Amino acid sequence: MSRSAAASGGPRRPELHLPPAPCGAPGPPETSRTEPEGAGTMNKLRQSLRRRKPAYVPEASRPHQWQADEDAVRKGTCSFPVRYLGHVEVEESRGMHVCEDAVKKLKAMGRKSVKSVLWVSADGLRVVDDKTKDVPPSGAF
Repeated sequence: MSRSAAASGGPRRPELHLPPAPCGAPGPPETSRTEPEGAGTMNKLRQSLRRRKPAYVPEASRPHQWQADEDAVRKGTCSFPVRYLGHVEVEESRGMHVCEDAVKKLKAMGRKSVKSVLWVSADGLRVVDDKTKDVPPSGAF
């Protein structure tokens, strides 16, 4: 007996090498695994307990959600509580990077924010000071 056979716990068995089956020909028979009785039930139970993410529906497909907001904007009663930082001129009219840069500039000025209300209407946007109910002046900070 060789040293490796003794170390592995018994005599070595010769390995079976089969040539690859030609394309389309059946390969060597595979051993079939049978699941114990009730394994399908356990899988169904596991799947039922998993939390599923709700299917994503784009906002464009949910117009019913925005109907009340659209009516409020048309009536001029749509408002949001905000902290008014001030105003700054920008070079472009759209994009998150433009907004982020403007907020950085405003915060760098070190002015204190004012509790205000942002009114949204079909005519435009209006910021009103919450205490005085007046438009905050540009130099009031």
